Amino acid sequence: MKKFIVIIIIGCLYYPSLSQSKANFRKIQKYLDQAVEDGISGVQVYIKTPKTGVWQGTAGYADKEKKELFNKDHMSSLASVGKTYNAVALFTLVEKGKISIHHPIKKYLSESIIDNLPNGDEITVRHLLNHSSGLVNYETDSVLNALYLSGKLKLDTLSHVGALERYVFGKEPHGEPGEKHRYSSTGYMLNAMIMDELTEDGHTQYLRDLISNWGFENTYYRETPPQNGIRYYGDLDQDGVQEDITDKTLETTNWFIGDDGIYATAEEMGQFLERLWNGDILGEDALKQMMTWDDEKDPDYGQGVFPDKSFPYKFTVGHSGRGIGSTADVYYFPKQEITVAIVSNTGLRAANPKFRKAYLKMRNRIVKKLFLF
Repeated sequence: MKKFIVIIIIGCLYYPSLSQSKANFRKIQKYLDQAVEDGISGVQVYIKTPKTGVWQGTAGYADKEKKELFNKDHMSSLASVGKTYNAVALFTLVEKGKISIHHPIKKYLSESIIDNLPNGDEITVRHLLNHSSGLVNYETDSVLNALYLSGKLKLDTLSHVGALERYVFGKEPHGEPGEKHRYSSTGYMLNAMIMDELTEDGHTQYLRDLISNWGFENTYYRETPPQNGIRYYGDLDQDGVQEDITDKTLETTNWFIGDDGIYATAEEMGQFLERLWNGDILGEDALKQMMTWDDEKDPDYGQGVFPDKSFPYKFTVGHSGRGIGSTADVYYFPKQEITVAIVSNTGLRAANPKFRKAYLKMRNRIVKKLFLF
């Protein structure tokens, strides 16, 4: 009789909580649906909490013309989240003793590159990793963007050294190496070139092998997933209407080195960050180096990851990606052990602000709801 009473009491305590969790996730699903109503083409979300386990939700279309719904198995370009993967790849070389982040980059790159970089003799690998090299961001060069977006420049005709020569060499730096944080994808292109020098088959194959060894089957680097099927949408003329820009999105994702290039599901992107933080991918010392912030009191960046205090609920670590045809965010809240990973096939870069507003509204509502569970 007593056992029966105990079971009833436990049931009364447990099932209302379970019911409430389901109600909260239904609310989050409504946020995804609302984002699609507000103009986002498709979205995929992975959430993991200690209390509720894993939840995944999707909304909208992977292919609007064919009316193919976005599902949890679709892989999307992660844009600048690729920086985290490439930083981790570099730290595996640190663990093997092949490189130190405190070494000057002139130890690894040719004189023809170093001599043409502002302060090239003084820049270290760490300066590249934490965006304090002072180098301009080639990705935001107005001439490069005008040529590419107008169709006058095909990336397969531009080498990565050629991009440096045109859009970085001789440009006035933002400051001295180590002086201040200034986001620059140039540093990650250079880090990829350094890894090319230190690996037998180049950094691309090296990172692909790492991804396979980590057990991720739905993650690719600089290689369009064979079973993908997803279409990408952007608003390059900023008229508030999205166009299919799949070809441009695939072209850029497969061309970038170091600063982009990853395709993955939200689930595997989230699991990658979880495992990284919990020491399953890098050893303790390398992870500590990676998570050393530029300013401990007011951090902007570590080595391939953002520390973010802008959310209303304590500290989070992760990265964001903003492409012309894709968007990604991945966050891990260490204190709460909560993971949030979001991917979308709508680009916010060079688009009408209404799409950014719709996406950020959804993202922020998801995070707030999680902390009210």
